[in-house]
Amino acid sequence: MRYRESIWGAWESGDRKVFECLGLFCFLVVTYAIYLALHLRVVHAGPEQVEPLAKLCLISAFPFALLAYSDKAWSSHDAAPVCLAAWIAVCVGFSFHCRICALGLAVTFFPFILCALVAHGLGTLCRFFKP
Repeated sequence: MRYRESIWGAWESGDRKVFECLGLFCFLVVTYAIYLALHLRVVHAGPEQVEPLAKLCLISAFPFALLAYSDKAWSSHDAAPVCLAAWIAVCVGFSFHCRICALGLAVTFFPFILCALVAHGLGTLCRFFKP
């Protein structure tokens, strides 16, 4: 009961950053897990599945644009640790199921970083034109 009241109090007080980070983390873990599963399948099967990988990068960028647009206090300094933590969680999860190279996974993370930065910039830019 006390836990629920503290969560509701934090939400009502306007301190939504914790909830935004948690929501972003959960969304990114799911998206990154799908991406990594597809990526490993492409590496083993062939390049015919490259289009879904690009779509997942764009889908994963949407929350960054949304948060930058809707919350003036949201910054890329808030998003970067969440993004990295989600990627590490997914990589650790996959490392239990198959042998993967940490450096190879770091290279596959760059498209997500680029998409997130562009989306965050677009969301911030659109916020200036908000009525």
